[in-house]
Amino acid sequence: MPKLTDEDVKAALAPQLEEGESIRHWAYGVKQPNIFLLIFLIALAVVPGIIAVFLLTKNYFLVLTDRRLLAIQVKGVKPDDIKTITEYSLAELSSENVKTSTGGLFTHIAIQEEEKPFKAKFHRAFCETNRPHAMAIAEAIS
Repeated sequence: MPKLTDEDVKAALAPQLEEGESIRHWAYGVKQPNIFLLIFLIALAVVPGIIAVFLLTKNYFLVLTDRRLLAIQVKGVKPDDIKTITEYSLAELSSENVKTSTGGLFTHIAIQEEEKPFKAKFHRAFCETNRPHAMAIAEAIS
């Protein structure tokens, strides 16, 4: 599968934008179950364990616009297979509720709101712009 470009993602997510709104940054991330559960499932039975890992993993596009932060859960790695959308107003998003960190492989972003919690990790190797976009989103909301 070819790597996604900024133009591909922006075109696929354009219907989710409000009038006059534009995408500043986007990043693809995943939320996986606990590592010990993953190890247990794979140790229990390799092939069914790997299938369970794929089924339990949630895929997200995190989109920072000039007004909002959108956490868009997708079915796979395509931004046009949308399952759910969680919206955060930038004006109402408190840096006290946001936890971010960047390591060697992943940028972690967590929003700890009671009604709309979000947590995912964004791998640097997904595409060449995933890491800079994820870091820019983390900096903008924290």
